[in-house]
Amino acid sequence: MIFHFTVFVWSLAFLFGLELIAINPIIVAWDWYIFSILPLIVVSLIASRRITKRFTDAFVPGLLSLAVPTLLLLIDHPTERQLFVMLSAAMYYFALLGIYRLRHAPEDKTAQAFLNTAAIAALFFFYAGVYGFYLNFSFPLWGLMLLYFFGTALMSYETFVGIEREGGEPRRLALYSVLLGSIMGEMAWVMSFWPFGYLTAGVIALIFFFLAWDISFDAFHQTLSLKKAVVRILFFLALLGILLASTPWRILV
Repeated sequence: MIFHFTVFVWSLAFLFGLELIAINPIIVAWDWYIFSILPLIVVSLIASRRITKRFTDAFVPGLLSLAVPTLLLLIDHPTERQLFVMLSAAMYYFALLGIYRLRHAPEDKTAQAFLNTAAIAALFFFYAGVYGFYLNFSFPLWGLMLLYFFGTALMSYETFVGIEREGGEPRRLALYSVLLGSIMGEMAWVMSFWPFGYLTAGVIALIFFFLAWDISFDAFHQTLSLKKAVVRILFFLALLGILLASTPWRILV
């Protein structure tokens, strides 16, 4: 089942909130940001509670509520803003549908795929949006590193939930999630020296996250081998090389 009416209604509420942000003039101030994201976070919490009976399932929708307004702040063209709003609403729908189906069928691989897709999109929006905020405004580097750490650690734990259902140890899941968060926090520090814009930085961060997450996933299932790790590292380095070769080496704001 791909369509669920309740999930669709809450996704429409999220879409409506994004439209209000998109059509109104943006004032770069903390009060604007708080009043922009607070209703979206409340919608995510209530929706998760209604759908799964738990607030703890709201992290992926909540991260979208935090990241999308930040990235929307950096998009100037009206058409691009509308396309981004529609894409974000679709990812929000996938996130809610994923947590709903996993609540009722924990072994549902399709639902896990929906949730993982939304999580990857949310992380890219988060990495790119926060880094763009760091580049364009007076935001400290330590704040960027902390946001990368907490966002990655919490998202990693959320996406590792499927492993926990298969017998994984929660303490090990938390440990690996913290390690992934630490890696991405350090990655934020490294990227601060690179002459790239926020979209390129977001893709680079996502590549490194997915590489580390993929290796961790195999480690949980005890299927990790040196050969597989080397092949994956070379593959992702090749992707990174293509990205860097096709990207202008200057800061784009």
